[in-house]
Amino acid sequence: MQPQTMDKTTPGTLNLIVSVILLAIPVLLLLVSSGGSTPYHIAAVIGLACLAIRRPRMPRALDADERMACLGFAAFTAAVLISLVETGFRRDSVRELDVLLRPLWAIPILFLFIRVRMAESLLWFGVALGAIAVGLSALYEYLMVDHYVRADGATSAVTFGNTALLMGIMSAIGIPYFRKLGKPWIILPAVALMLGLLASLLSGTRGGWVALPALVLLLLWHFSRTGYAKASLTTAVILAIGIGSVLLLPQTGVTDRVELAVTEFNRYVDDPMEHGDTSVGTRLALWHASWNMFLEQPVFGGGIGHSFNAYLKEQVALGNYHPTLVKQTMPHNVFLDTLALQGIVGLAGLFGLWGALGMVFVKAVFAQATELRTLGAAGLALLVGYALFGLTDSVMGYGPPLVFFCLYAVLIVYLIAEVRQKGMERAV
Repeated sequence: MQPQTMDKTTPGTLNLIVSVILLAIPVLLLLVSSGGSTPYHIAAVIGLACLAIRRPRMPRALDADERMACLGFAAFTAAVLISLVETGFRRDSVRELDVLLRPLWAIPILFLFIRVRMAESLLWFGVALGAIAVGLSALYEYLMVDHYVRADGATSAVTFGNTALLMGIMSAIGIPYFRKLGKPWIILPAVALMLGLLASLLSGTRGGWVALPALVLLLLWHFSRTGYAKASLTTAVILAIGIGSVLLLPQTGVTDRVELAVTEFNRYVDDPMEHGDTSVGTRLALWHASWNMFLEQPVFGGGIGHSFNAYLKEQVALGNYHPTLVKQTMPHNVFLDTLALQGIVGLAGLFGLWGALGMVFVKAVFAQATELRTLGAAGLALLVGYALFGLTDSVMGYGPPLVFFCLYAVLIVYLIAEVRQKGMERAV
């Protein structure tokens, strides 16, 4: 009788542990130093243990969408390892390898979700409460100083602002879910959207502002297809008021950041060596250097680790770039980062992952059931956000953003499969 008792209680215990991880990670990633990596690895280890022990039995096998996602995660990892083998393993590659293998851990985490049967509420409440907590933290940072300081939590201002914005948008996409709980619950995603946007603006992260129009259009398109015209209008009003208020208040520094970007760009174009140490100038110089590095080693790249920094030091010594670039370690562009370090093979792995997930999410978006459409739209917001954030940041090359992407991508894939398994794909 004892084994049967364990079979019944173990999934409940694991469900509680994983539920806490999913609810806590959005806050831990941004407000606690290195706070997201540990829970993510714990979930992966538990998933591996469940696969090894095989008790209790898996309630179901992977469906086609989940297998497609697993292939995508495996393709990303395979590209990293192929490049590593071809370019050579160095001591300084260990840390980067740990980070770049995190998409692989999404596969045992998927099996863990299937084993313990995670609730859909963990997705929507996780991102909503995360956006609210992060937005309040940004507001606190802003109010506690008497001069402009970019809100950054316990991570970089870029990761802080981009992730907060994405959580706010994803929360608003979940309005059809919250509406089923009762009209008062719609307040939660509305507040999350406002505070997520506020955190993005107070972070001064211009790359997030580039992604904002596309994410808003996706959100409004989602509302129009799920019969939430009022929500669409309300969202537009909230965004107009929020963005307008921030732009009109000079204390937020948003207008100054935009004007500064234009000035720094023009100065860099006039004299790259003289103005290569500004924020925009540094970014443009890094893009130029990473592209040249890729051209020298186009197939497998220069190798993960400190190869890009080593290349910059060589180029600075030759007088090709501003001396301050010797401190830089990444190109701050996910596409150029991948090309420079892993070459065409690495870019194929990145597109393999995004492409596999994109097929799953697009299929869900065009399903008949509102629940599937909502989950698919959240997945597309994740992909669109990261593709556009990646224009100015190496979002798939370091810890916090990569953990957020992998965890929520695999959670959405799992939830889509669960809805299909329950026969929910029907006209609503």
